[in-house]
Amino acid sequence: MTVQERILELIKKKGWTRYKLAQETGLYQTTVYDWFNDNGYTPDRKSIELICAAMNISLVEFYSGIDEGELNGEQTLLLQLFERVPESKRQLVFDLLRTLADD
Repeated sequence: MTVQERILELIKKKGWTRYKLAQETGLYQTTVYDWFNDNGYTPDRKSIELICAAMNISLVEFYSGIDEGELNGEQTLLLQLFERVPESKRQLVFDLLRTLADD
């Protein structure tokens, strides 16, 4: 299952439309619709966080519906650990990862 398929699954479960998803997340309607057209856009991390907040689910719950081929065990573990990091310290985690990724 792709990220887009997971979003469609979740909005169907909620009885929402793509328009309703845009309203609930505060994202532009065109942004949401672009994820599902031929342009090949994929939601970024911030958009997925907004979706999770609007649907009252965690990132782990969101990604649990994605094929295992999309996320490996280490990636799943990172998400689980990140969920436990207090909001006030999450920027430190991002900064550290960016620094390590640039090496």
